Amino acid sequence: MIQGLVLLVAGQLVGEAVVTVTGLPVPGAVVGMVLVLAALLARKGRMPEVRRAGQTLLMLVPLFLVPISVGIMEQFDALRADAWPLTTALLVSIVLGMAATGLAVRWFSRFDGLDDGPGGHAAKGPSAQSPARNEAHDG
Repeated sequence: MIQGLVLLVAGQLVGEAVVTVTGLPVPGAVVGMVLVLAALLARKGRMPEVRRAGQTLLMLVPLFLVPISVGIMEQFDALRADAWPLTTALLVSIVLGMAATGLAVRWFSRFDGLDDGPGGHAAKGPSAQSPARNEAHDG
């Protein structure tokens, strides 16, 4: 897992360097993660060390939200004045984020063989069915 974390941090470091040298108006971390994504695509997702590190980081995401929650509570009175625009913006961004995530999962599942649902890649044709199921359809 340490190797995967090192690769992710190295991607971020390279992204920061690219932004510093080129002056791109994009955060270096975003450029770094795009570079990591390009490396994953080039290797067709075969980087198990990055997968393990990513899964570990996903388990820790709730801990990253604690400082944000504290900040929101500290600024609650200021946020109350703009409650409706903020609520609208949050709802729209949540819906768009969920849609983008769903589309990304669907797209990336093609590379991982996870799409076994109706019309999925792994469940096409009678050869994908079990022999017992084929016999039931034949008789």
